[in-house]
This record gives sequence, structure tokens and C-alpha cells, in this order.
Amino acid sequence: MRSRVSNMVPRRKFIGCWFSAKKKKKVNLEKLRAIVESHGAILKEIDFSKTMKAQEPFDAIIHKMTDRMIEAMSGNKRAEKNIKDVENYLENHPNTVVVDPLPSIRKLLDRHETYKLIKGTKLCLNGTLHIPTFAYITSRNEADILEQMRANSVEFPFVCKKSVAHGSASHKMSIIFNKEGLKDVDPPCVAQTFINHGALLYKIYVIADKYHVVQRPSLRDFSKDSLKDHKTIFFNSHDISSGDSSRSKLTTPDEEDVQIAPPLETSAIDAMTKELHNELHMTMYGVDIIASIETGKQYIIDVNVFPGYDGVPDFLDTLMNHVMKKLEPQTNGISARKQNGSAKTALIKPLMKTRSNNNDTNCHEEPPLKKSSRNGVISAKNKQAR
Repeated sequence: MRSRVSNMVPRRKFIGCWFSAKKKKKVNLEKLRAIVESHGAILKEIDFSKTMKAQEPFDAIIHKMTDRMIEAMSGNKRAEKNIKDVENYLENHPNTVVVDPLPSIRKLLDRHETYKLIKGTKLCLNGTLHIPTFAYITSRNEADILEQMRANSVEFPFVCKKSVAHGSASHKMSIIFNKEGLKDVDPPCVAQTFINHGALLYKIYVIADKYHVVQRPSLRDFSKDSLKDHKTIFFNSHDISSGDSSRSKLTTPDEEDVQIAPPLETSAIDAMTKELHNELHMTMYGVDIIASIETGKQYIIDVNVFPGYDGVPDFLDTLMNHVMKKLEPQTNGISARKQNGSAKTALIKPLMKTRSNNNDTNCHEEPPLKKSSRNGVISAKNKQAR
């Protein structure tokens, strides 16, 4: 009897996604849908009014559920039910590729926990990178705040940040210069020592096994002499360093105080992305870095889940290439969970480019990082990770 060769065509892959209404616009959901379809897959929006089981199959899930996760942590019963349903589904479907795993994201939802995680990494312990001293503040009492500052070596001025690291409220911050300003502390929050850094912020956007560097405006420097009588400055970090923010009084140094921030050390960024990849097992995240104008040391000041990727070309293509590559081994019986966890971790490949004044992005052969004339937005090409 002649054996039959199966001519069955594999079914198309289903890529689930969930974003808030605001994030949908930022991501450009229709562009993502087109890219997914170009890979022969189907994009399926997750509907939280239904169970995950009722909407399956999901071969992969791309999401930013941070808002929903924070609501669940705050006691919102509907959000708790939604997140629990997602967790149960993923537990029962270990082959589903997730960008990004919920346990990894939880590590970044609280700034204090994030800073502790960063402080404990090898790159901070060996002095490759640093993190400004920080303290968790839970009281408005001046004596209690000063004690927490003393115990954690936090100095004036410090940046006061809400402990919740995501959502619109997380962007509302203040710079407190002296004891008089302690009345403006809004607990629960993190007090992070302010480092003069030449009003320049480096945003490191990680996408799967690549990263991209963009320069942004940042808070100007403050002299020691100005601390005693300086009033608290309240600001929204989104207005300071977002892709469409421009220089303001708060981000423009005084003429007599202009100091150039040291260039970013790419070897340190290589080490950081590899270390955080091992710690977080995440695909989409951003790291904010500053360089001290006094010591040249580089400091991590924040880590963000699935940031905006402003100034990063074709990041959705890079993301989908990564997801589809992750799905390939499943045909060989290798689960996505093993790929994301116990399997040997791949090296992060730096992909840094220069953004010119006409918004075109061009690759160059390993030039040094240098500032452009357009609002400080730059990148440079790095060599491949070895």
C-alpha cells in the first residue's frame, strides 16, 4: 500500500495584542497589523470583556498591560480578574511567546524595587555603571524623611518621584533643594539624589537583541550655592525629555554654567543590555542614563516598560522579526518558555544609528557618540556584540 504524504498547510499564526487607547495610537496599531500580515500571521486584539480561552488560539502576545496590572495591584477587581485570566492562560499554554512576561514587568512597576534590582546587578557592583543614591519615603514628617535620607546617603538636591513607575501620575516629579522643601514631598515616593549632567539624557531603547541610543534634553545643572534658598521645582518628565519636547528654561543651562556632558561609553551600554537581559528576560524596554559632568560616571536613573521608541526607525519590524523567530523553534518541540528562560541567553546586538536634521536615519561605521544640532537627538552605529 502506497504511503500518503500529508499536504496539510500549517495554519496561520495568531498574534494577540493589548494596548491602552493612548498606546494604540503611539504604537500605530494598523501599521503593526500590516507588518504582522506581511509575515503571514493574523493580529488579534485581546478583548478583556471575554476570557482568553474564548478568544484562543494565541501563538504570541504583544502587550503593554502595565496600567491594567497597576489597577489590579490597587485592588480593582475587574483588573485583577483580567490579569489572573491572562496568567492562567499562559500557564496552560507555555508555548505562547509573550512580549513581555508579566512577572518580568512586575519588577519594573515600582521604582524602589527597580532601583534595588539595578543596584544589585554586577554592572553596578563592579563600577561599570552606577545608580544615584535613593531612599523610599513613606512619611511627610521632616525628621522621618531626613532619617531615611541619612540612612541611604541621599543628598540635596534630590528628585522626588512617585513609587509607581508607570501611568500619567508617574511623570509628575519635583526637585527638592533643602529642608524647607521637604513639605512638598508626596509619599509614597522615592528620593533620588540629583546628579549634575549637563542637561543631557541618554535614552537606550532595547528591542529584542538590539538597542538604539537617542539623546534628549534633560534638567539643567544646579550650583551648590543655589541650594539653600531654592524653591521646589515641580515638573512633568514627559515635558522635559519626550521625543517632541523642546528646550525650556528648566532644560537650558545658564550661559555661565554651560558644561558639556561626557560621551556615553558604548562598552558600558553593551554590558548593561546583556546584564538586564539576563535579569529581566524582556524584549521591549528603555533605560534612561545620565553622565556626571564632575566625575564622568554614568548613572541609570530609570527603566521603562515598552517605551515610545521615538526616533527609532522600523522598531515594529524589528519586534515582529523577533517574535516570528521565537515561534519557529516550536515546530521542533521547543517551548517558548524554555526559549525565554532556561535556554542559553543570546547576546544583545547593539544597533545604533545617527538621526540627522532631516529625520532620515543612516548607518555609519562606528563613529563616536556626538551631539547633533537637532534638539540633541543622536545615535551612532556600534559593532556587533561578540
